[in-house]
Amino acid sequence: AVSLILNGKNRAAGSKEHAAVSAFISALARFFPEAAKNDYSIATRNNFPTAAGFASSASGFAALAKAFSGELPGMGRISEKKLSAIARLGSGSAARSIPSPGGLVVWHRGGMWESYAESIVPADYWPELRIIYATVDESEKKVKSSHGMQMSVRSNPLYRAWADYEEGAMKAKMLAAAKARDFPALSELIMRASNNFHAICLGTYPPLRYLGEGSWRAIEAVERLNEGGIKAAYTFDAGPNAIVFALSKDGKEVASALKEVAEEVRITKPGKGAEFSKKHLI
Repeated sequence: AVSLILNGKNRAAGSKEHAAVSAFISALARFFPEAAKNDYSIATRNNFPTAAGFASSASGFAALAKAFSGELPGMGRISEKKLSAIARLGSGSAARSIPSPGGLVVWHRGGMWESYAESIVPADYWPELRIIYATVDESEKKVKSSHGMQMSVRSNPLYRAWADYEEGAMKAKMLAAAKARDFPALSELIMRASNNFHAICLGTYPPLRYLGEGSWRAIEAVERLNEGGIKAAYTFDAGPNAIVFALSKDGKEVASALKEVAEEVRITKPGKGAEFSKKHLI
C-alpha cells in the first residue's frame, strides 16, 4: 500500500498522482521484487509549479528512485546509469536528474538499459550560465507529457523523422557548443529544438497546444533582447512556461524583460543530480 502526500496534501488511492507512483513501484518490482513487499509513506514537495511544463514529475521520480536505491536490498549496488534508466520508468525526464555531477546532461536513446542520462559537463563547468524560469501560467496542463508523446508517435507521420533529425543532426552540435561554452551557438540550437518540438506537437492529432498567449509573449521578449546579438535562449517543455538560458552578465536584463510578461521569474544555476538529504518531509 502507498500513502502519498504531495505539497502537503494527501493524494488518495485512485488519484492520478497516487496511480503514477504505484505504477512506478510495480515497474521497479520487475527488477527488485522486494519493492512490492512493503508499505510506503511518501511525501514530496515542489518549490515550483506542478504539471505546468517545468519537469516536476522528473524531479519527483528522480528523488524517489534515489530514495529506493538507499533502501531496497541490492539496488544500492547498481550503477548510476542503471539508476537513471530506472528513474525513467516513472517519468522519462527523470533520467536526466540522476547523474551526480549534474550540469548539462545528455539522455541517450535506446532500450531499457541503453536509455539513460549522463553528464556532459558538471554543474561548475560553466559558472556564468544562468537558467531562468518564467512562469506565465501555473495551471495544470490538460495533456501530460508522456501521454502527449504517445499521441505524437501514433498520429504524426513526421515524428520519426523529427526524432532522427534531433539525434543525428542536432545532438552533436549541441554537445560541442556546450563543451566549448559557445553560448550564441548553443542558444540558437536550443531555440530551434524547442520550435521543432512544438511543431511536432501541433502536427499531432488532435493537436497538442502546449504554448499559450503568455508563452508567445515570452518568446517575443527574448527575440527583442536578441535583436542586437544573442543574450538569451528560450525553450519550452510540454507546457506553457518558459525556460530561458542566459549568461550572468545579461541575467538581470533578461529577467527584467521576462518580468514584464511572466507572473514569476526565478534565476537559477545548473545544479547537481539527486542526492540524499538528512531532512525529511514526514
